[in-house]
Amino acid sequence: MNASFTEYFWTFFLSMAPISEIRGSLIYALNQVDHTFGNILVMYLLSVIGNFLPVPVIMLIFRPIVKWLKTTRLLSRFAHWLEDRTRRKAGKLSKASAGALMIFVAIPFPTTGAWTGAMIASLLDMRFKYAFPAILLGIMISGIIMTLLVTGVLNLGVIGEWMTSQLLKPSYAKGWLL
Repeated sequence: MNASFTEYFWTFFLSMAPISEIRGSLIYALNQVDHTFGNILVMYLLSVIGNFLPVPVIMLIFRPIVKWLKTTRLLSRFAHWLEDRTRRKAGKLSKASAGALMIFVAIPFPTTGAWTGAMIASLLDMRFKYAFPAILLGIMISGIIMTLLVTGVLNLGVIGEWMTSQLLKPSYAKGWLL
């Protein structure tokens, strides 16, 4: 089955969202279409583009927003928590190269995607010319890994089967998408 505008929209939207990012968008997208090369490629490209779009905005505004939030009474505590959490996520990235940022973004686990990578790059004052390609490559690698997992090309055995069965339950997808 070929995708309709609705599937394209949700794929793109989910890839831009901070929690689902490319992982959630590809799980959704590749369960909506036949696994032909053309369908997979279109959904992959939509997911990569959608996941990368927020990166420049996050890198430009994250630090000033956190700085401003620290000055407010109501959200100061949240701003400190967010900054501390992001710095903890950064770990040794502050001393590492853009390659470490790329690997961090490429690992398809929760909170290791483009949003967190862009926040880390912003807090660590990484130069755009190094952070952008690193985050983009990380997104692309993460997308390839997720595509291989969802299409069944890459099999992680029992653990992979359980993860896939949990993530691909129709009730799970419909509960938060529709």
